Amino acid sequence: MNSFNKTLDQAKNRQKRVYLIAGGTLVSVFLLMTLFFVVLRGTHIEINPEEARENAVYRVDRGLGFCLGDTAYTFTGDLVVAVVSPGFKAASAVIDAQDLGKVFSLELSELPGHLVVDLSGADTLGAGTSWRINNRVLGPSERLNIELEAGSYTLMIDNPFFQLKQVDLEIVRGEETALHETLSPVKGLLNIASKPLGATVFIDNEKVGQTPLQLARTGGNHGVRLVLENHAETLEQLSISRGNPRVNRNYQLELKKGRVKLSLVPKGGTLLVNGVQRSEPLVLDATLTHRLTYMKPGFYPETRTIRLAAGQEKQVVFQLKPEMGRVEIVSHPQATVLIDKKDFGTSPVSTDLLAVDHEIIIKKSGYRSVVKQVVPKGGRVQKVSVSLFTEYQARLKEAPRQFTNSVGIKLKLFVVSDSLTMGAPRSQKGQRANEFEKKIRLTKPFYASIFEITNSQFAAFDPKKAPGPANMPVTSVSWQEAAAFCNWLSAKEKIRPFYRTKEGKVTGFDLAEGYRLLSEGEWEWLARKSGKAKQTLFTWGDVRVIPAKTANLADESAKGQVKFFVPNYKDGYANAAPVGSFDKEPSGLYDMAGNVSEWVHDVYSILPPRGENIAGNPLGEQQGYTHVVKGANWRSGTITTLRPAFREGLTAGRDDLGFRIGRYLYGGKNE
Repeated sequence: MNSFNKTLDQAKNRQKRVYLIAGGTLVSVFLLMTLFFVVLRGTHIEINPEEARENAVYRVDRGLGFCLGDTAYTFTGDLVVAVVSPGFKAASAVIDAQDLGKVFSLELSELPGHLVVDLSGADTLGAGTSWRINNRVLGPSERLNIELEAGSYTLMIDNPFFQLKQVDLEIVRGEETALHETLSPVKGLLNIASKPLGATVFIDNEKVGQTPLQLARTGGNHGVRLVLENHAETLEQLSISRGNPRVNRNYQLELKKGRVKLSLVPKGGTLLVNGVQRSEPLVLDATLTHRLTYMKPGFYPETRTIRLAAGQEKQVVFQLKPEMGRVEIVSHPQATVLIDKKDFGTSPVSTDLLAVDHEIIIKKSGYRSVVKQVVPKGGRVQKVSVSLFTEYQARLKEAPRQFTNSVGIKLKLFVVSDSLTMGAPRSQKGQRANEFEKKIRLTKPFYASIFEITNSQFAAFDPKKAPGPANMPVTSVSWQEAAAFCNWLSAKEKIRPFYRTKEGKVTGFDLAEGYRLLSEGEWEWLARKSGKAKQTLFTWGDVRVIPAKTANLADESAKGQVKFFVPNYKDGYANAAPVGSFDKEPSGLYDMAGNVSEWVHDVYSILPPRGENIAGNPLGEQQGYTHVVKGANWRSGTITTLRPAFREGLTAGRDDLGFRIGRYLYGGKNE
């Protein structure tokens, strides 16, 4: 075989190999594509509305897949497909695995159209134009700029100064519709008159004639100014509108004002013009008569009558004369007199003062000052006479004779300056050895509770100690508990406590005005002498027969319960009675003759008094373990226990023992 043939055979072999490779590749591609479309699952996307379907473009925004026409292919599902179509809003949707191989519907929304309406001469229309599209009210605004769905519309343009205009229009989706509209102005009339006539009229700063006149004007706001010699200018803004095309005015022109320049001596007074208070600057109507009055406290008022020409300025002078009155001040005792904080010496004082309000203070050491307000009168003598009182006298004068405190305890004031012989002589029937005769004198005013302290009153301090009925006297309380109640009440009413305490126990007392227990001397004076002509043996008097309704004692109903009882006496109560159940005693208090015995302030002692000295307002020792108990109770049935001189010394409470409270009117040393 020659070389040519050999070369030709080699070329044929190469060509066969090329054909074989190409054929194999085509077969492989065909097999792969067949396999690809077998494995892939196509989902048909159906677009609505049909108009949007014609020009729709599909694409895959996320996921493993692709779109061929209106079909989406994917291996895995969860494919996000976006669709756009001219004139419609772009939309996207997720094709899940469960949607593969099915028809998937997707709705596209139309794009809105855009409407823009401009008005010719908008600078003269202002922002008062309202717009109405198919009965939908918009505005007001100078320009309309709005998106609308495609369709037919009726536009109404409403400005009160122009004729109503209607425009029919068609909105195309995705397109702008621009309109330029011109409104027809309202035609109106201005009728202008004045009193007086002949005023020059300016309309919008243009001179148009004299009143009366009639002018044609288009709709809008128009400034009107009227000018007439010697009269004040009149200005007004008038509106001609579709609803009010005809405007009528008849102006009452005022004369120009006159000005009054005032000279006022002294300054700071009150100016009246025709009876009405006025202030500067003073501008008054011309051609009229005006009455001017100027006044100031301490001066005689003056009045002027003036009449001003139009535009005139006039000077008016007021120079008031001082009004002086004489004041004579007398005091008992003599004292220092201060008038408006200036020292005028010792009373009596006589001086002339300006007829204004003056503060007069009359003071003296050891006495409460007196303050008076005085307004002197011109040409008259005014007398001020005062009596000064010591602080004690003043407080005594001001003190209520009876009051109810913060927990409902009623107290009565006793202003006392009296002597009493406490106790009883040995010869007195029923007398006990501890009833020492002792002369005392009471001089300090004090309050005493009208009734014994009740359960409800004590419960405000300690509910556990007062479990019984509200109006029954509290019992079974110790002296320490009664004193603690007094201090609690003082603290509640913010007054200085009487008892000194340490770790809850009374260690002494001060002569303070705080609440306390009555002293033994006060208690016995109230029971035996207060409200009576002389000191008595019993609370009700000297006779041994007990009057009916006198006291709750051991009466005949107690027979068999107590060792001793009062024969032929019935009080109606087997035990304690509600406070105040019996007649008021001569002192004005209740139940000192019976019901329950009462703790008093004093430490109990069986030592006889020393000497014959009269003790003033005695309170006993500062502290002690045992304290005095006074008064009969519902168990008392002997002459011994029925007498107010009877006294006991106890350390603990019991069921027939209570207390009442008192307090000094003022603290400090005895008066």
